[in-house]
Amino acid sequence: MAASRASGAVTRIIYGVAGVVLFVLLWKAAGVFAWVRPGTLPDPFLLPDAFLQEWQSDRLLPAVGSSLIHYFWGLGLGTLFGMLVGMAAATVHRFDMLQAYLARILRPIPPLAWVVFAIAWFKVSHAGAAFVIAIGVFWVNYFATYSAVRNIDPRFYELARSFGQGSYWRRARSITLPAIAPGTLAGVRTGIGQAWMTLIAAELLGVPGMGQEMNAAAGVGAYEAVVIYMLAISLVYALCDLVYGWIERRVLAWRP
Repeated sequence: MAASRASGAVTRIIYGVAGVVLFVLLWKAAGVFAWVRPGTLPDPFLLPDAFLQEWQSDRLLPAVGSSLIHYFWGLGLGTLFGMLVGMAAATVHRFDMLQAYLARILRPIPPLAWVVFAIAWFKVSHAGAAFVIAIGVFWVNYFATYSAVRNIDPRFYELARSFGQGSYWRRARSITLPAIAPGTLAGVRTGIGQAWMTLIAAELLGVPGMGQEMNAAAGVGAYEAVVIYMLAISLVYALCDLVYGWIERRVLAWRP
């Protein structure tokens, strides 16, 4: 059994590496055979030199650090308030009725539509970028939490009442929170990726970070540098997701 799992893991790695190599070869071929407009597609084999230039110019790490400031603030605030409001809406009937139409009105508005107000209220700053990120993350966690609570078997609450757990806070502690943990944590994981997509778009408007560096590089035709920042975003996201996956497994270790 162990040998079979090891063999399967090796096979997945081989196929994964082969897929990356094939993608790079197609990328190179697109430039060689002019499948796209000449001068707009960077040569993948020049990326190592472009990375060294960004590293030696002392732009890469400061940009990553600046992005992480508003990323974590926006992710944290959006996650917290999304989970709180989602749980309140799913467990308090009158509050659910009060906010139902408001949620339907606000949800379709993309986070970037709030950039105008973010600049007006917070200027071009970390706070403005965090505000835009928090809005996108809020809705992901709101609906994940709301759906998780709504899917709890009502018989659990009946059982809790029969054991003297009839108050709202006792039911929340003994039934609701443990039952919704898998669903809400999955929502948090989705929000981690959503935050990166919103962050880069917000930074294109001038907030310091990787998005701003990408915009500056694109303005002078340095497309290799643009790809370097794209890969940096991918790497940082992969690290965030890896750490969160480890935390999630520890928190949900009680699951069979």
